[in-house]
Amino acid sequence: MTLPGIDKAMEHLIAWSGRDPWAARHAEIFAFHIDPFADTLEEPAEDIAALLGEDFHVLAIFICEDFFTAYFGEDADENVIDEYLQRRGWRETAAARLYLEGFRDSAVSLYEVVGIDPGRSLTVRDLLRGGEAVRVEEKLGSCGAAMWDRLAARIVEVKGRRYFTGAMLQFDHALSREAISRFDELVKEASSALRNEARRLGVKPPPRAFLRETAVRDLMGAEAFSEYWLGDILLRAGAPPPELRNTDGEPMVFCEVRFPVAGDRAEIAAALDRIDDFEADGEGCWRWLAPGSPPERAARLSGRGIDPALAEFVTSLGAVELGTEALILSANSTERAERGRAMLAARLGRLVGPPLVTHQDPERALEEHAGAAPEEPVDLPEEALAAMRSMLDDRYRRSLDEPIPMLDGRTPREAAATRKGRKRAIDWLKQLENAEHRRALQLGDEPCDTSWIWRELELPAPG
Repeated sequence: MTLPGIDKAMEHLIAWSGRDPWAARHAEIFAFHIDPFADTLEEPAEDIAALLGEDFHVLAIFICEDFFTAYFGEDADENVIDEYLQRRGWRETAAARLYLEGFRDSAVSLYEVVGIDPGRSLTVRDLLRGGEAVRVEEKLGSCGAAMWDRLAARIVEVKGRRYFTGAMLQFDHALSREAISRFDELVKEASSALRNEARRLGVKPPPRAFLRETAVRDLMGAEAFSEYWLGDILLRAGAPPPELRNTDGEPMVFCEVRFPVAGDRAEIAAALDRIDDFEADGEGCWRWLAPGSPPERAARLSGRGIDPALAEFVTSLGAVELGTEALILSANSTERAERGRAMLAARLGRLVGPPLVTHQDPERALEEHAGAAPEEPVDLPEEALAAMRSMLDDRYRRSLDEPIPMLDGRTPREAAATRKGRKRAIDWLKQLENAEHRRALQLGDEPCDTSWIWRELELPAPG
């Protein structure tokens, strides 16, 4: 928050809402969100909270904000913010009072992140109501956000500046498509009913923008977003992790082969320069390459035909760095690490000593860092990050010529070549970029440059 007095005003509001009858009404709203899942799972809410862990804290704030905007009483005219402002509003700054009024009147919508200014703001587009993208001041959230994130959140505007209220539920792209599809169905049903009523009364039906705004406020309430989000979290809590493989179809394992330097470093460097499959990549660094692009190599291995032009490209198999005390080979599978170990041992002979091989699977790496805060990235050596970026770049190039389920089994090239398939190709590419930015945030790495994919598929540049 950058408006003066907002944090204090929220503290005062929370304290006020702990009084009667508001505490009971808060519990009523909480039960409205949680009880359907507790009943379905036949588990008490406390067990759901334990299952969700830190996610439950986020959901609890989201539900609390729904309570702040809810109206109670026989005439539905009693609201906790209204009462607080009437009784204690004099103690807050003018900006804080305007903020609380905007909070009271806010509605949850689904936003897509289209721009990030870390530490300052997010630029988002409303996926339900439409309209132009808007800049929202957000200090903490902008540091942990990735391009194309989908967020269920509230925005409050005060004196021309916009602010998130605090609780944001992150939706993956598949879940957001479900929510958008359901919203569109609600708008269509409401539009049909209102058109029929307008014809009966002989008046003009309301504009589409009004219908979408009304649907956001009255039909797609906060409980709908918590239902989608909580259901997805609980479903994934019991799902097995996906198996990760490299471009050769081998299980992905981060491997490091460390040879002690036993001879002259200049001789070692000269020997590495003579290896046909090695390419110098800066002082003391080499890339281990294989001829043929990832799709060409995959086709050759499986016996399928492919465009011969793709054979002009190469695939990165690993990276080598020569230090003062050790020569280190990084690869992303045990098979590649073993091939590289045997090749280097044969070529370098007595210039290096017996190697030490270490490896770690991706799931284990994530488990070891599961308790780390989002702002504390996983600390991996630069060699491992470079090998991972190279592997991912190969994977992204290969994916352009592979059938994708979300593209109805077509390749991205095939989908992007048709008018109907372009929208799906754009959605696929946004999802790929979002995952890449999330990976980079978690590892404290720079995201791979994927701008070339937009040009390669001749898709309109994002923004």
